[in-house]
Amino acid sequence: MPTAMNEVTMHEGVLNSAGRKFAIVASRFNELIGDRLVDGALDAVRRTGGAVEDVEIFRCPGALEIPGLLQRVLDSGRFDGVICLGVVIRGATPHFDLVVNQSVGGIMRLAAEGKVPIACGVLACETIEQAIERAGTKAGNRGADAALVAIEMADLYASMGADKAAKATPGRKK
Repeated sequence: MPTAMNEVTMHEGVLNSAGRKFAIVASRFNELIGDRLVDGALDAVRRTGGAVEDVEIFRCPGALEIPGLLQRVLDSGRFDGVICLGVVIRGATPHFDLVVNQSVGGIMRLAAEGKVPIACGVLACETIEQAIERAGTKAGNRGADAALVAIEMADLYASMGADKAAKATPGRKK
């Protein structure tokens, strides 16, 4: 018996980074953990058929600087997707909330424009132990997770562009 899912057109991306160019925008603050996130992202690109030579890394001082640098990277028009990585660990002041909210909010505002897929891999952790876990021990590597999001979304955006081009050119099939 057909379901509603069988009656609609489904659009999804696949995990294939071959031939695509990615940027990683990463903060240096808490660099020991941040470097593991970058390593995880690069590994995800490699595992999905991409070449690390097609990845450029842009470093900034901290998570608050990520949105500004991200805007410049997007303005270059050179990338199929961007992976944003940072590590914010709660301290004794409310500064943590400000940094996380402004950094992630800025990233997501740019992502919502929908021109280039942007994955947000900014960690917001209560403790250094939580951050270490998310950089590749018990909880996996959130840098790799963010890269997989960017890779899938880049494929989806590209397929939607191909759909649009096929409709604009009569007689052309996908």
